[in-house]
Amino acid sequence: MASVEILHPDDITQEQLRQHKEDKVQNSQRSPVARVLVSCEYHELFTVNEIRKRTYSHWQLKSPSQSQMVNSGFFNCNVGDRVICIYCNLICQEWLITDDPVEIHRILSPNCCFVKSNLVATSTTTPAILNETPYVPANMEIVLAQACNPQFVEIPKRQATYASWPHHLPLPLVDDLIRAGFFYSGLKTIVTCFYCNGSLQNWGEKDNPMIEHARWFPHCSYVKQLCDDDLYKKIQQSKRAAKQTCSHITQQQTQTRFSVSLTTSNADQLQIPDESTLSRLVAARLDSPVSQRLLTKFKLSIIKRCYEDQLRLKQDDFPSDSDLYMACLILQKQIEIIDGRKENIIIPSKRLLELTEKNKREAIMAQSNAMVNVNGSDTEEEGSEMVTSTPSIEPIDTKKEEKPRQGETENFNVCVLCLTDEKRLACIPCGHLATCVPCGHSLRNCPLCRREIKAFIRVYI
Repeated sequence: MASVEILHPDDITQEQLRQHKEDKVQNSQRSPVARVLVSCEYHELFTVNEIRKRTYSHWQLKSPSQSQMVNSGFFNCNVGDRVICIYCNLICQEWLITDDPVEIHRILSPNCCFVKSNLVATSTTTPAILNETPYVPANMEIVLAQACNPQFVEIPKRQATYASWPHHLPLPLVDDLIRAGFFYSGLKTIVTCFYCNGSLQNWGEKDNPMIEHARWFPHCSYVKQLCDDDLYKKIQQSKRAAKQTCSHITQQQTQTRFSVSLTTSNADQLQIPDESTLSRLVAARLDSPVSQRLLTKFKLSIIKRCYEDQLRLKQDDFPSDSDLYMACLILQKQIEIIDGRKENIIIPSKRLLELTEKNKREAIMAQSNAMVNVNGSDTEEEGSEMVTSTPSIEPIDTKKEEKPRQGETENFNVCVLCLTDEKRLACIPCGHLATCVPCGHSLRNCPLCRREIKAFIRVYI
């Protein structure tokens, strides 16, 4: 067995701190937004990524594929299709062919350091398509006013972050990026959505920020409301077509690579004809120096189980001491997190369905409250009109119907804030239709009645 220094999370952190000490000095001279983003970054060591790849050497599923699982940050647990993230302790199993592990990791554990720092889509990559979920028309969806980055919901606040934007490069217009919901991170060309926290970089001059936003982060409620239904559908259909083409090519490459790998590795496999042979091989390895060192961090039963699983499943030793350490860490985390309760193991499709149902219930409740408030306001206005009209002595039929002023008709649907785009968002719970999508999401109170905004619903007129 190769002798490699065991990687402990604390050791990894210290090494990363040493590697990025100079970056931290430079970071102090950056903008506030850039400093926040850099301080939250987690740069996973190449060694850890390679270990994660090796845990999938016997992955049985074609979809989600090995590459999808590796890119999502999950480690294989060698128990069926169970996987775990060692950073946020999310454990999932019973994957469906349509599941996208990257998006599931992002949705179920948005605060995971791996998710925040590594699952960033760029225009030069082709990440897996989202899990296929029933399409909900934008005009029927109620969106809660709960942005991931509330400090950038206001358009001027997002605009201020572009002071150091590289204007000399062939990039999209800043106004288009701002309207699409992005604020500038201060690093390279990385921009982040104030609502969904999704980030994009490597922009081209002809890229449309709104379309790219919807393409890579289709679950973002802000960009859903910003796009009209037809455009949103076309974007997703185009993405599905690209996924099918990419998936076919990747599958062919994977099959070729692993067929070659299996041919070269079969000759080196250990011969384990029975359980007694397995027990003898495990006992010999438990006496090794690396196993004795691991006893300071893990129980003997955990180390023994890892050797048994490795030899029984892969019929080979761990490629390195670090692989053994990671196997022990994964097993120990499973024992601690699951704790004998099946409900601690997440089934992605079921959990996403639960979240969808929860959002539907909240949306229905918010819509019901909005209707009640609107009806109540109408009743009060009618009563007020009756009271004020009683003293009038002028006959009703003598009142001349007022004609709309010149230009009043075409200005009726104009956003009350920017006076440019059409009104598209109704505030919940008051129900007032007053603003376009970008302006509406920058508000905390309704501009007409000043009530606090709990959610928005897009309305088509």
